[in-house]
Amino acid sequence: MGKLLLTSGQVSIVLSAAIVFLFTFALFLSGYVLQQRYVHSLQAAIKPRLPKPLPAPIPIEPPTLNVKWARPMGGRPAVDESAEQLIAGQTLDWSRLGYVQVVRAHVELCSAVMLLADFHKMKSPAKRILMFPRIWLKKAGEDEWDPQMSTTRRLLRTAVRRYGVTLIPMETIVDGGDDSLPSSYSLASLYLLTEYERVIYLQGPGVLLDASALDSLLAFSKSEPMAAYPATPERKDLSTSLLLIHPSRESFRQLKASRSSRPVKDIDLFREAFAAPESLISDWSLSMGNVVYESQKLRDAIDGFNATIFEQATTYVRLSDPELPGPEYDVPYYDRAKLRPKNGQARDAWEKLYEKFRQRRMEVCGLDLEVWTRPVLQAVAADEGDTAAAEL
Repeated sequence: MGKLLLTSGQVSIVLSAAIVFLFTFALFLSGYVLQQRYVHSLQAAIKPRLPKPLPAPIPIEPPTLNVKWARPMGGRPAVDESAEQLIAGQTLDWSRLGYVQVVRAHVELCSAVMLLADFHKMKSPAKRILMFPRIWLKKAGEDEWDPQMSTTRRLLRTAVRRYGVTLIPMETIVDGGDDSLPSSYSLASLYLLTEYERVIYLQGPGVLLDASALDSLLAFSKSEPMAAYPATPERKDLSTSLLLIHPSRESFRQLKASRSSRPVKDIDLFREAFAAPESLISDWSLSMGNVVYESQKLRDAIDGFNATIFEQATTYVRLSDPELPGPEYDVPYYDRAKLRPKNGQARDAWEKLYEKFRQRRMEVCGLDLEVWTRPVLQAVAADEGDTAAAEL
């Protein structure tokens, strides 16, 4: 009888152990499933986004900027996703494609880092490159501490560590030029990036709304010495708003020789070296939407302008209002209010762009807007105008 009770106890122990094992295994299995889901979600979050192929080269008549956003139609044309996977997966070497910013003055650095940070945030698979004056690498002496240079070096480190930016120091375009002057540096230095097959330069400061069109343009365009954004809808001249180039030392030597012969602005240098319309981005490549837009154009918006459609179909907005010193500066509200678009929807879009720039400046650079003082002559003229208006 005692032996039978002992056997029952052993059975009870075995059953208890089996139950504990089953519960432990179930707990382990559920944890493993949750872990795999988390890993897959993490991989999807950090995986670079594949670009969509450019639309077929169907001849189109580019609409004017004013009319374009008034019509209730959407963003970019549909594409064959299987073709996207095939092309992007088999033929693209993203290490040879990049977005580049050229900084010549300290005040420009934050805006450049912000733009490259947006490409990182939007998971663009292309490289991110920042060119800056080599003199910024010079170590200051103990009695030469410069708060502006300290901020510049902090931002350069942030660009590398947080956003994976490649830093490229650049020399003056003219041998022996004054390396302390921003005018001594040129966009022609882009052609020294010969380790890249194609690079896109965007003129700042601005706000990037969607990188997908630029990724497609960068990935599937032909390699040409210059493919610039047209300065006008008539496509008779190029602008530096967007440059898609194939770097080569031969092109750099030609541009440097031309620049060394006489001082000239970058836009004039490029217009002399690259004829339009042969050196412009093809109009059908721009049919993906409004690739580049300038904020001042929002003032010309007509009735029917739709801010939502504008935002969905626009890739990059350069914040360029001639009366303002730039989005980096804290301009008094009264001065800004006089420049806002009259159209309600366009005004909302305009204000949203400037506010987004301010917020991103703080998030990326840890900087508030720069203090701006209105020039004396401009202030006097404005005061006289206000007095005259009051008298009327």
